[in-house]
Amino acid sequence: MTLEASLVVPMIICVFALFIYFSYYLYGRCILSQDTYILAFRASISSEDANLVVSEKEERVLGKKYFGAKKPVISVTASGKDIRVLGNTAVRSRAMGRYFLKPKSGWEYEAAGKARKLEQVDHIRMVKRVKDIGKNLLNRKDKP
Repeated sequence: MTLEASLVVPMIICVFALFIYFSYYLYGRCILSQDTYILAFRASISSEDANLVVSEKEERVLGKKYFGAKKPVISVTASGKDIRVLGNTAVRSRAMGRYFLKPKSGWEYEAAGKARKLEQVDHIRMVKRVKDIGKNLLNRKDKP
């Protein structure tokens, strides 16, 4: 092997490893963003307490999708009608541990999902009730 090859080959292997770990990072970030929104949405359509709903559904929503990363830690904040679910985790990697390629903040990432309680069921019931009353009024006018 030449001197150039002995320098270039390890650098290429290092770059490939970095691409693989960066793929884990992006995949986990996208999935976490999706899962936090799903949890926030499910809490918003429920009439129960948001913390209770998220804690019940957390295990099922998160599942075993986070390969290459630690299990996310989920926290919920509810203020008024707004529900915010925050999740954070880290890629299980020590790649580029002390070298210049490793990001300074590490391989941790977080995502937040936000939803608002709109009380859709009550709104739909009200609209349906007004529609039924309107039909009854029109039917009365038709019959003398």
